[in-house]
Amino acid sequence: MSRWSGPFVIKEVFPHGAVELLDPGGGNQSFKVNGQRLKPYKGGELVRHKAAFLLHDPP
Repeated sequence: MSRWSGPFVIKEVFPHGAVELLDPGGGNQSFKVNGQRLKPYKGGELVRHKAAFLLHDPP
């Protein structure tokens, strides 16, 4: 499995653009990457919240 597969948690962002990532499923394993190479994770299930808004005409 690639180190770049799956969602990661951002542990620390450094001023020079590097980002330290933490693998939530791999214990305390973390590694630094170039922050410009990061992309939003779009795999797996997303938790979606639903809300209902009732609109009424003013009296």
